[in-house]
Amino acid sequence: MRNVKVERMVAAPRSSVWAVLADYPNIVDWNDGIANSYAIGDATEGVGAQRQCELAPNGSMRMRETVAEWVPEERMVIDIDQIEKMPVKAATMTFTMSDSGDTTPFTMSYAYEPKGGPLAFIFGPLLDRQMTKGFNGFVDSLEPAAQARTSA
Repeated sequence: MRNVKVERMVAAPRSSVWAVLADYPNIVDWNDGIANSYAIGDATEGVGAQRQCELAPNGSMRMRETVAEWVPEERMVIDIDQIEKMPVKAATMTFTMSDSGDTTPFTMSYAYEPKGGPLAFIFGPLLDRQMTKGFNGFVDSLEPAAQARTSA
C-alpha cells in the first residue's frame, strides 16, 4: 500500500467543512474533479452510505465509495472498493479535522494499492505526485463550499 497525505488549514469553521463532506452523495455540487455523483441505495449519510463518483472531465473513470467510519465534525473514512479505468486496485480515504475557531485544520489521507505488480513500484512515486496535486485541488474546492455554508 502507498499513502498520500494532504494537510491544510481551511478558512472555514469545522461545522461548515463537515456539512459539505456530510452531504455525501452530492460531492459533484462543489468538487471540480467530479463529473457526476449519486447515492447508491437509501442511506445518504453515516456508516454504510454509498455513492458512485465519475471523475471529470468525461466520467469514464468511476469509483464506488462506501463510508466505513463517520464521526461528525471529526473524521470520515471512505473505502473505495470498485474502481474503473484507474491505476488503482483499492483505496481508503480518510478525512480528519479539528476545531480552531474560524479555521479548520484538515487532513486528507489516501492509502491505496496501485495496479501493475512490480511496475507499480516504479510508477508509485509518479502516481503519488499526481494524487497529491488532485487532492490539493479537492481542498481548493472544499474551502469555498464550506465558506458558502458559513455565510448561508
